[in-house]
Amino acid sequence: MTQKIGFKTIGCKVNQYETGALRQLFIRNGYKTVGLDEIADIYLINTCAVTREAERKSKQMIRKAARLNPMSTIIATGCAVQSNLIDIKECNNVSLIAGNYYKENIFNIIKKLSPVEEKPQIFISSADKITNYIENKCFSSSNRIRRLVKIQDGCNQFCSYCIIPYLRGRARSRSVEQVLSEIEDLDGKGYKEVVLLGINLGSYGSDLNNSKINLVNLISEIVRVSNIDRIRLSSIELPYVDKELIDAFHCYPELCHHLHIPLQSGDNRILSLMNRKYTSEQYNRTVDSLKEQMPDIALTTDIIVGFPGEDETAFQNTLNMVRKIGFSKVHVFPYSERRFNLASFLSDTVEEKVIKERSKQLIDLSKQLTREYIGKNLGKERDVLIESLGKENELSFASGLTDNYVKVFLYNTSYEKGQVVKVKIVQTNGSYAVGEPAS
Repeated sequence: MTQKIGFKTIGCKVNQYETGALRQLFIRNGYKTVGLDEIADIYLINTCAVTREAERKSKQMIRKAARLNPMSTIIATGCAVQSNLIDIKECNNVSLIAGNYYKENIFNIIKKLSPVEEKPQIFISSADKITNYIENKCFSSSNRIRRLVKIQDGCNQFCSYCIIPYLRGRARSRSVEQVLSEIEDLDGKGYKEVVLLGINLGSYGSDLNNSKINLVNLISEIVRVSNIDRIRLSSIELPYVDKELIDAFHCYPELCHHLHIPLQSGDNRILSLMNRKYTSEQYNRTVDSLKEQMPDIALTTDIIVGFPGEDETAFQNTLNMVRKIGFSKVHVFPYSERRFNLASFLSDTVEEKVIKERSKQLIDLSKQLTREYIGKNLGKERDVLIESLGKENELSFASGLTDNYVKVFLYNTSYEKGQVVKVKIVQTNGSYAVGEPAS
């Protein structure tokens, strides 16, 4: 009888990519994949530890799987098992705990699990052991129209609030050959957009022997070997948004006019405490250069609210900077203390009530800025990648994203998923726009 396996991913796009690669490996070996709400023989939970909330959700999903089928094999992997092994072990019915070093080898491990050994069986090594990029045995799979392509893992930044370098190891790059092989595979299957991602994307190539290899060089190679219409970059740190990358947007029309550049704070004192590698002035200068090259660029960002030492002046500096830049979206994260990092030793903590109030102010500002940014696209013609089809009040619609990250709905059309169509933005409505076929 065909065995069923359910997957659940918590956390970042890198986790999503890695889950997709594991899913494809199980499918190739005869397993049937089901949702986490369905009865399965095996459940695989790819966990996250970037915040306390992410760890809570990870444990919640493990317990949910145990309730669905107490006789199932439950696999917990990812960052939360590296950071919080004791709590993960106490979750009911966990059969296998596999750290990040063993994630790509899970399929082989479960085939060798001993039914007589005490559960959970644990395979965890220190992140220091991960010195080279671990290639997946299969390319990632998903039903998305935009496909994720992981090119890098690990981080050397050691921001004071972050434990990811301790859980995923130092920065390491995937070989150009492997990246291009996956891109060509996606191109051959007709995909129109790829999203390049990594834990610290901009550091791509810094650990490779060939000093000429970096992110821009890789982009040029992707353009050379494929007919991919759009290349989107995931989150990238400010120091890597240099003149070479900014110029690349002019050289390669395939690069989407959208960058997610974490800011975290608009106050230099807080940035220093966070061990960020820039000042607010440097961030503003980079944004000015980007907007000079691409006036239509969508800039999105992350902000941590309530970092230890953030007084009212520091928070107002952040609000003012967010307004000045005019981000198209701000992802707001209440500060979450993590063990093993330097910020956990800071004593000047911010009250939870204050963090909630400040978070609300920033979320409200983000919504306002999103409306304003979408409004700037009114009357413009943009290419839209159709990602979903549906009906609304008996009216058929297609929706998708422009290259500068505006969600557009088109009504009474007969497009198919995966098509790239030119539209004119004729109406804006808060968080999205309405378009019609360009004449």
